[in-house]
Amino acid sequence: MKYDDLNLKRIREVPIFDVCSKLGISLYGMGKFTKRATCWYHDDKHPSMHVNKTKNIYKCFVCGKGGDVIKLVQDYDNKSFIEACDWLVNEFQVVLIEDKPSVQSAKSVVEKKEISAVSAISAGPKQSVVPLSPDLVTRSLSLDSQFCKSAVSAGYLSQTQLSSAANRYRLGCSKEGGVIFWEIDDQQRVHTGKIMYYLSDCHRDKEHKPTWVHHLMKDKLPANYELQHCLFGLHLISDISAISAGPQKIAIVESEKSAVILSEKFPDFLWLSCGGLQSFKPQLLEPLVNHKVIIFPDTDPQGEAFRMWTQVALEAQRLYNFRYPLRVSPLLESQASYDQKQRKIDLVDFLYETQG
Repeated sequence: MKYDDLNLKRIREVPIFDVCSKLGISLYGMGKFTKRATCWYHDDKHPSMHVNKTKNIYKCFVCGKGGDVIKLVQDYDNKSFIEACDWLVNEFQVVLIEDKPSVQSAKSVVEKKEISAVSAISAGPKQSVVPLSPDLVTRSLSLDSQFCKSAVSAGYLSQTQLSSAANRYRLGCSKEGGVIFWEIDDQQRVHTGKIMYYLSDCHRDKEHKPTWVHHLMKDKLPANYELQHCLFGLHLISDISAISAGPQKIAIVESEKSAVILSEKFPDFLWLSCGGLQSFKPQLLEPLVNHKVIIFPDTDPQGEAFRMWTQVALEAQRLYNFRYPLRVSPLLESQASYDQKQRKIDLVDFLYETQG
């Protein structure tokens, strides 16, 4: 297929380190942003090809050849320009958009908008968020939950890191020792809180089912309260935006536990959670339209989570005008072992098992 300038830009944003890994190119060096590889353009005895993560390009300082990720796939895998683009789109689930829809497509868009408008009129005004009292969050703040204790004792975080993460995500504690993961949106409105229970190894206590704050206080809710979920950690967007007006690098995972732990391990990203495999919905992504988003599904034997979340990303891209392409990471699909996929491992435990 043909690619316009906008979609070529999206393709060129595929991380070059990931492309090298997929192609089987070994990278050397301890640098975070630049690594070396044996140049494939000449008989290279020592790694002279420099691969730059920041600029997303490569260049050999012996023969002078280099380029972007498209050129990399072209030359290394002997593909044409279009074949290289097709390969990158398919391998990295690059979400493409139709810049100029055909007459028929435009007509369909208009028809859909008209139908939506009629539906909106029939259904009445959209229900606005009726938040819970922020005092609920303030009164619950605590490091005494079993989750907080086990995150440290099981070796996921140090006590200092745990304190920092708990403060960042405003973790609460229930009377029974469950951790409260509060859903607070980018306007600092409290939607609800999920109360979850953990074992001493920092894995969920599946004998103790999660519950919701709004369910426990249903007799005290405002008459017009209607639950609308938001991403766990969404409140952090407004906190960071107050410091930097630019787009943020946002990573989305399934579990709140993963978001909390990874926020300390990889602070360059703002880590958010949808709270469950089936809870990942296109509308949850709408507040992120101006940011750079990468999505990390859990893994499973059939790759169901990866396919499901890719479809959600595609639908969100269709519905909302994202400034940057949504990326669904194939990391676990390509790197997790057979045993790990059988256990439906998440990103946190994959990293900890891999790093030993």
